[in-house]
Amino acid sequence: MKRICVLFTALILCGHIEAAERVVCVNPPKGGAPQGAVLASTLQKGIDLAGKYRQKGDQVTLLIGEGTYRLTKTLEMTAAQLGAQGNQLVVRPMDGASVTFLGGMDVPLTLLEKAPASEIRVRDEIRDKIYKIDLRKAGVKQIGDLRNVGAGRPSLPAWTEVFIDNEPRRICRWPNDTMELMGKVIDKGSIPRYGDFANKGGTFEYYGNRPSTWKSKPEWLSGYFAWGYADDMLKVAKMDTVAKTFTFAEAGMYGLISGEDYNRWFVMNMLEELDTPGEYYLDVPNQTVWVYLDKIPESIKVSLLAEPMLSIEGVENVEVRGISFECTRGAGIYMERTERTVVRGCRFRNIGTQAVLVGKGNAPFDYYGQQVGKEWPQVSGMLGSMPLVMWQHPSLDRQAGHNNGVVDCVIYNVGGGGINMGGGNRLTLEPGGNYVQNCSISHYNRIEKSSRPAIYICGVGNRISNCEIFDAPSTAIQFNGNDHLIEYCNIHNVCSEIDDLGAIYNGRDKTELGNKLMYNYVHHLSAKHRVAGFYHDDGACNMTVIGNILYKAGLHPVLVGGGSDHYYENNIFIDCPYGLYIDDRMTHWGDNDDTNNTFKSRFAEVNASQPPYSTKYPFILDYINNDYHNPVRNNFTRNLFYNVTTLVRAGERPYERAYYNMTNSWITWSGHGYPAPGFVDEANENWNLKPDAEVFKQIPGFKAIPFDKIGFTMPANTWKD
Repeated sequence: MKRICVLFTALILCGHIEAAERVVCVNPPKGGAPQGAVLASTLQKGIDLAGKYRQKGDQVTLLIGEGTYRLTKTLEMTAAQLGAQGNQLVVRPMDGASVTFLGGMDVPLTLLEKAPASEIRVRDEIRDKIYKIDLRKAGVKQIGDLRNVGAGRPSLPAWTEVFIDNEPRRICRWPNDTMELMGKVIDKGSIPRYGDFANKGGTFEYYGNRPSTWKSKPEWLSGYFAWGYADDMLKVAKMDTVAKTFTFAEAGMYGLISGEDYNRWFVMNMLEELDTPGEYYLDVPNQTVWVYLDKIPESIKVSLLAEPMLSIEGVENVEVRGISFECTRGAGIYMERTERTVVRGCRFRNIGTQAVLVGKGNAPFDYYGQQVGKEWPQVSGMLGSMPLVMWQHPSLDRQAGHNNGVVDCVIYNVGGGGINMGGGNRLTLEPGGNYVQNCSISHYNRIEKSSRPAIYICGVGNRISNCEIFDAPSTAIQFNGNDHLIEYCNIHNVCSEIDDLGAIYNGRDKTELGNKLMYNYVHHLSAKHRVAGFYHDDGACNMTVIGNILYKAGLHPVLVGGGSDHYYENNIFIDCPYGLYIDDRMTHWGDNDDTNNTFKSRFAEVNASQPPYSTKYPFILDYINNDYHNPVRNNFTRNLFYNVTTLVRAGERPYERAYYNMTNSWITWSGHGYPAPGFVDEANENWNLKPDAEVFKQIPGFKAIPFDKIGFTMPANTWKD
């Protein structure tokens, strides 16, 4: 083996030589680097050197020494550096070492200054707990400013955030822990979703007197200003304390609507509301952060890097293992055109956008009206407007490569979603084979909520397995495309804010067929709003759903929104208001020019009347040649319903049994003489079935669900605090 050590200033050759394997070591300098961080250029030199040996045909391991490596620009692994093809390159810490890549900086605590009374407007009793951090004194030239975030908007780097003792702190807001109900809408403003691109902001009334006490106008309000699945963050043009109204300077996607419990708002980054320990205020023009500290912490970090921390493009057989990616405004790892490239056993925390992006994004637009009649080019290194472009062009090839994986990773405290992954060709139905396996993803959607699930997959033939997803305001898994498999996932305590969405969601494309949900456990979803466990929205068709457990899984554990050819077998529904909601929405409100044209364009885009679609999914010809509006051939067989109040809830028209076929299923309740299903330990939510369980007698052919195999297993830690 040949070992090559890259020190801060020198390259040293050492060790025994074996022709087929090389080891390159990156070590921090003796005595540490400035502010405890190692410059990114040292890591990049190590990558470049490893690439030279890989291109000579060697298998290479790049070992990284103990330390925190501050990244001021993206680390790059490209075909030019590593060769497009070659033996495996493994990038990992040295044995026993803890390695952190930092996309921001540790703020020297000596920069903390008590805020002068003349500079701040806060309550007198907390004035001595407000500290000022002038980041210019730490060499920072530009911090990230606030921006619009919300439904239909592009995903862009987060504003600069503050992390105290490695926990994300909240930008100052009111209310602190809730949101205020919207009052009467005076003016809806423009509605870009329905073609009004004048960008006129609407006006609504507020309740209570707190806003009327503010001495300055708020700059930003965030909330759900129309529909409960579409959050937004809008600039304020005017606040009228007499009429008690806010008027926005710009339009939201759906204009303004009030009257529902989810129509709520809060003010952001208003210095007068800096009133809770850990909150901070961004003074972008002066490159200054104001923070409320009830005690001096051990560390304060700020995020700075807007680009991905690590970019891997056009290569194969690379593994990144055991590294912690932290404190950045952009993404953790970005990949495109990669083959058999794996991110394994890494931790992603305090990330501004997404932890891992696999596949290209699309150039972001600045304003809703810019999307009309435009083709937004693909771009590298960001998600951008990809969710909107995918909506308009669902056959988009994101050039994500094949057989790439994110495995054994822990992702939490993420500003947007966790993992966004493409793969496969929707025109040819060639599978991508990309996968997310045994990952824990939680506390995401801190900044971006709409269309930023914990895991998003698109394309053809990708897989999500054995993941645990929890504690988030919005969706857990969202997908577009064909022949995906989602299996053995434990999903709970998500969708806590939203209305009319689901823990696992897809919709409005009858060509997205062949997908499977197998052996997932979805539980503890709020029934307050219209939340579903599995949401097949607006005509979505042909999902195979076998062996899942839905326990306290929202208002509707299963919602079929007008689609056909769904197959549910051997599932267990426990303690839910409804078992199944199904409607024929495509025959009335869905039967309009906008929706009809959407479906027709999607049939045409993949040439669905011809092979491979017509041969692999022959029933698609029925959607094209006959009536694709009516839900047909939805089969539910051998399912257990336990403590389910109403078995089926029909939709917006009178009950139609033709929407579905229910056979060989059993509904029972606890107590009152009804037989129990036979769970091993119902009180402790162990849903394994006893060998002699009653359900096997009541439903011939019912099979035990491998409950113990569901969920995430923590890998041996390769990172430490």
